[in-house]
Amino acid sequence: MTLPQEKSLKRREKMAQVCLFGMFLAYVILFFSWCALKFHYFVYNDFDLAIHDQIIWNILHGRIFNSILGIDFLGNHVHFISFLIAPFYWVIPHPLFLLFLQTAFLAAGIFPLYRLARVYLDLQVSLIICLIYLLFPGLGFTNLYEFHPTAFAVFFLLSAAYYFFVENFSMFSVFMLLSVLCQENISLIFFMWGVYALFLKRKLKWVVWPAGLGFFYFLLCVYIILPTFNKNILDFFNIYAPLGNSLGAVAKTCVLHPVRVLSILLEPNKIHYLIQLFDSVTFIPLFAPLTLLPVFLIFLQHLLSVRLQEVSLHFHYTAELIPFIFIGVIFGIKKIFELGPKFKYLIYIFLFNALAVNFAIGPHFHMIREGKSYFSNFRSLRNEILLKQIPPDAAVVTTFKYLSHLSHHYQLYSFHYVYSGFYTLSRKLFHLPDQVQYALIDFNDFLMVSQFYRLDNYRNINAFLKQGSWGTMDVQNTVVLFKKGIPNRYPLYNFVDDRKLPSNSADWLIDQSIKMYGYGLSLRLDRMEVIFYWKLLRHEFKDINLFIDFIDKNGRLLGRQYRPLCYRIWPTQAWQKNQLIEEHQYISIPPKFKGRLKSLMIGFFDFKTGKLFSTNSKDALGRFRIDVPEVSKGAYVR
Repeated sequence: MTLPQEKSLKRREKMAQVCLFGMFLAYVILFFSWCALKFHYFVYNDFDLAIHDQIIWNILHGRIFNSILGIDFLGNHVHFISFLIAPFYWVIPHPLFLLFLQTAFLAAGIFPLYRLARVYLDLQVSLIICLIYLLFPGLGFTNLYEFHPTAFAVFFLLSAAYYFFVENFSMFSVFMLLSVLCQENISLIFFMWGVYALFLKRKLKWVVWPAGLGFFYFLLCVYIILPTFNKNILDFFNIYAPLGNSLGAVAKTCVLHPVRVLSILLEPNKIHYLIQLFDSVTFIPLFAPLTLLPVFLIFLQHLLSVRLQEVSLHFHYTAELIPFIFIGVIFGIKKIFELGPKFKYLIYIFLFNALAVNFAIGPHFHMIREGKSYFSNFRSLRNEILLKQIPPDAAVVTTFKYLSHLSHHYQLYSFHYVYSGFYTLSRKLFHLPDQVQYALIDFNDFLMVSQFYRLDNYRNINAFLKQGSWGTMDVQNTVVLFKKGIPNRYPLYNFVDDRKLPSNSADWLIDQSIKMYGYGLSLRLDRMEVIFYWKLLRHEFKDINLFIDFIDKNGRLLGRQYRPLCYRIWPTQAWQKNQLIEEHQYISIPPKFKGRLKSLMIGFFDFKTGKLFSTNSKDALGRFRIDVPEVSKGAYVR
């Protein structure tokens, strides 16, 4: 190569590095900003971020117990990487720091990916592969779904792959060790990596070292570390129930009953998942299928699970697969290019397809549109008002969306255990410690009422409230802040007799089974209180919920809220015939409705099916109207 050509190549490489860093920076800014917005507006509605934030917070304080899980955290997953994160977390002890680290490490995967691609492909193609990596739907959804240590493994595995293919054994070993620290199942990748090295006819050390470490580390985790710290609370083999209740039983079933295993692997939702996964990279890895061998057992792990989240791009379970999908992309393109120069133009089809698929199913192009539906300063303010009333050292139980905002409380518990009666992935009964003094409960918490709902779960809520002598401190829409041993500042519902007459009589008939015979309406300083008077005419096992439409002076819909009757504490399936109930609903009016709200339209639906209930109203949706008196604009502001 002549000197001018060398200078030109170095200049192009330098520009590629600048481009690469620009792509990294753009991704980090976009995704971390989105994560920060999600956190600020209480949109993290699972408990994974809270679990890991409390884990690392506790490590800094000399503890490994996690109150949300109810066990020492190493009994859930073997995340030794948490001990390495803790010193950095000490500098910025906040959940947002974990979200930033996760974003940065996922984006940083482009650096070892680019270096590996450049070993086999030209500069332009390598950059295109890195762009498609950053646009990969599985990467974006992993980034946006809570926080998980497996996200770090994406960078570590890609780095291990680079050093494997350039045959740098010592650096490969470093990143292999870092990878397995992220989670116990990653050791299975290295066990199969040793098999992969055998197919490539590598020297013995490349076969024995990863396979041996992977095999023995996995057994150490499954048979010693996890059982020692688990205390028989969590049973992950529940998600493989059709195959067996232990690792040995599952393995035995896979060998002796291949037809049963195949029927599980070929379920429609799993085929759909695989199509989405590989369509995002135009199925290029299938041109180099051997590169997927290291994650063969991880594919089996996810595809054999009955947990639907494991076969969805919208969760973090794709993280371990991403590095090998893109290693397959590199070697798949290499094989295609070897067919002849004209096939090099396929890279542009590859890029176009990746953009099209991402636009259809990925998060990148849908963030702003989706954000409008859940980013609300009003809701954020209401949530902050509730959180400020809880002392920083208090023991507290709460629903999902508040967990990550309270994760520095040593005694923090998830209310869904109370609601369901059991720990997650367990048949062990849950008992809330007596030390808990505060309960912050959103009775419309999305995950709780979608994943853990049962008609009779209200019994667990009733038992919880009775045993604790809880009183209401504050109510914001469907969110109630309770404290032990205080009188109710805000009544939720009462049983009354026919001597108590409502302020306004009514004759609403819902599903021929419930009558609303009156209501009252009052304006507090910061919210509207609507009192409903119900009577059960005919007992049925239906969970009747209501929706409230906010209507302006011109009859236009301003907004809608959904609410359970009697806050799911005493739902309609628990009501007794001829029972009279006085229910208090507290409605915080969004600032954008001020001066515009004229009336409320109340409708009814079946919570289990979503179907509207018939009523004796002439309204097309079966709604009833309650007029709202004129008030000053400041009346709804605390």
